[in-house]
Amino acid sequence: MEGVVGRGAAEQSWGDVADDFVTEFSQRMLAPLRRRDQRARGEWYISGLLSVPGRKSMRALAVVAGHGAAEQSLHHFISDSSWRWEPVRQTLARHLDRVLLPQAWVLDSIAIPKAGEHSVGVEESFRSALGRVVKSQQAYGVWLATENMSVPVNWRLVLPPDWLTDDARRRRAKIPDDVALTSKEASAVDAAVEITGAEWGLRRRPVVMDAREANVPALVQEFNRHQIPFVLRVDGGTRLVGYDPSLPGRGERLFQAQQLIEWAKRWSRPVGWVDPDYSITRSILVSGTKAALPGTRRPGPDGAPQDLPLALVGGWSGTRGRPVELWLSNMAEVPPVALLRLGKLTRRVAKDFTEISSKVGMRDFEGRSFAGWHRHTTLCCVAHAITVLSCARRQGLEGPGEHSA
Repeated sequence: MEGVVGRGAAEQSWGDVADDFVTEFSQRMLAPLRRRDQRARGEWYISGLLSVPGRKSMRALAVVAGHGAAEQSLHHFISDSSWRWEPVRQTLARHLDRVLLPQAWVLDSIAIPKAGEHSVGVEESFRSALGRVVKSQQAYGVWLATENMSVPVNWRLVLPPDWLTDDARRRRAKIPDDVALTSKEASAVDAAVEITGAEWGLRRRPVVMDAREANVPALVQEFNRHQIPFVLRVDGGTRLVGYDPSLPGRGERLFQAQQLIEWAKRWSRPVGWVDPDYSITRSILVSGTKAALPGTRRPGPDGAPQDLPLALVGGWSGTRGRPVELWLSNMAEVPPVALLRLGKLTRRVAKDFTEISSKVGMRDFEGRSFAGWHRHTTLCCVAHAITVLSCARRQGLEGPGEHSA
């Protein structure tokens, strides 16, 4: 790449992504970096994420530079440099908001296994995604998503109490003083709240999240407090208050979410949705009803507290049996079909994380610093976007002039 591997280097191709597109897009996303040498190292790092096979270690990435001091230079650029990652994420998000026209912001949790104890935020715990107790980091990413593609634009690393209350550990990881202890649910919501800021310049979208292993009341409270529309996947045992006048015992006792949706099944209707794993349209039966979370109330017209109405949506793969998925949303007036389609975007994100983010090194950061982790994941987001947009151009998914750098 020009300015990185030398002007006389032959044109290369990172897999199916043309070198000129890598250079052009990287330069545009890294424009917020004030120093020329930082922008050059950023291009170099991104091209390494796209071209180096396997694990993206500093040593492997340094091969792209072609000289002996590359590894030390890259390590300093990521872990000890002064550049801020937020403006790069904002530049990327604004561009993707324009060219992708996302249907929703998908909030997704990832577990990053670690062998040692020194990576910032690592702790030993059970990770359902991995199916065992492991030493790992946990992070929440915000993805701009459509049925055809998705790209992460913001990340929040969950920091356990031991990392924030141990002064020596905190100092070694260079965790900023303003990073305070908070719940996992608050960390997740904060990742989405951050991109609603004026400096991001994004159009507000509903947040979609698989919350089956989270504290649903805490999430609902946080999203409502920030006035963010949401669609949350919940399990059948979630306790809700019946809100629909046609239901027995409305407002008088708690029901399981599965019970409530079973009563509404007789109004179900088929709807098509795009399965990203096979790129085909599938059909599912969808029904919805109104519900409320116990203890989630707001002032009514007469000043008396009243339940905050929520939409509960269920999907069945056939006419018999239990629903295969349940979704809870504060967009109570939106049709159940539309809410379920938004919920299905979590599948698109899961596929793209496995097939793109993982391959460009999202789990591969070797350093130990808080800032280094954020800089690495930011450049992985750019590499992911390059892969997605390049693929869209080849497949003709964009309109005239769209998905360009």
